[in-house]
Amino acid sequence: MSRIARSERSAVERRARIVEVRARMPFIITSPCVGTQDRACVEACPVDCIHFEAGVDAMLYINPIDCIDCGACQPACPVSAIFPEAEVTAAEQKFININSLWFEDPAAARAQIGSDVAPAVTAEMVAAETAAGGDGDAAGDAELPYRQVAASDAPPAVVHRPGPSPVGFVSLTIFALSFFAMVMAPGPSWIEPQGTGLKIGATVLLLGPIATISMLIFIISQWSALSISAAASPRNSATWRAQGIAWRRSEESRRSDLAGIVNTIAADRFAYPNAENPELRTYVNLPEPQMAVEVQGGVDKLLPDILVLDRPGGRPKLVAQVESRETLSREQAEYVWSQLQFDDAPLLLYVPAGLAAQAKDYARAAGIRNARIRTWRRYPQGVRVREIR
Repeated sequence: MSRIARSERSAVERRARIVEVRARMPFIITSPCVGTQDRACVEACPVDCIHFEAGVDAMLYINPIDCIDCGACQPACPVSAIFPEAEVTAAEQKFININSLWFEDPAAARAQIGSDVAPAVTAEMVAAETAAGGDGDAAGDAELPYRQVAASDAPPAVVHRPGPSPVGFVSLTIFALSFFAMVMAPGPSWIEPQGTGLKIGATVLLLGPIATISMLIFIISQWSALSISAAASPRNSATWRAQGIAWRRSEESRRSDLAGIVNTIAADRFAYPNAENPELRTYVNLPEPQMAVEVQGGVDKLLPDILVLDRPGGRPKLVAQVESRETLSREQAEYVWSQLQFDDAPLLLYVPAGLAAQAKDYARAAGIRNARIRTWRRYPQGVRVREIR
């Protein structure tokens, strides 16, 4: 195939890809951005998919190929210019095509906007920001965008249930053989304590301590596996705790109530940045998502209730998940909590008061190692949190 033919084929494939992407445009930047170009959305975007050319473009554009549909940019926009494609009004429909067209033919996209609006962000402004230590798209070091939020280089590890260890297997074998020998051949009488009428055989006298020590070694070596096995079984609850309720609140009511609790906990305990930790920043993903964590190599984006990132690296430093009575379950631990385990970011679990032991069982059975349990209780003055040692 000639070079010209390959070039034509590549162009055809690119146009086909653009057409395919246009059919699934996630978020669209519309007319309020024209002449405004506030870059708060650039800061909020975790995958750096919002672009423009300083001094030339009068608005920003979302790359439909790179966008992960996390929704973090929409609440960040101060002029409400960003909408999901399905919510774009009829008067703003042309911006659906403009957003994707800019990445194929910038001049054609600018022609559709018109040249009567001057760019709000000039090349001189970007040059000054870069000289001050910025990266050209942000407003300097104090407001660097949080783009690198990948938690690891691989999907969350599958939970492996611990089995018998070699030490446990050997100690159990020694105990079984010793016990069998003591029962089948207790040995000739060796000691007869006075006044008791008991006769202790030599075999029992010699193998009894060995069997006892072997059983202790087995229990110690298998303590982790035994505790996980115990945690996988339901706890015996008091009758009044086990009784069900005759009603269940709606999902909308539960989510609204939980969003209030999450935001209260975030404001009280994760008020970053502050004077002590100016390098940290808190994102709350309820009621609307603000920041997603994308695990490289995985297919899903993670949206913990509260996420604390450092700056300028954008690495997770604290992850918090708040549960209600309806959401506290083994399935939640296996499919949600287990994915929020990061080597350098502790997982804080906030559960309703009285359910800490249950939450510990769920976390232990799911193989979660670094979870820290806290309980919350609602009071007229707000929400009170208690740390579980």
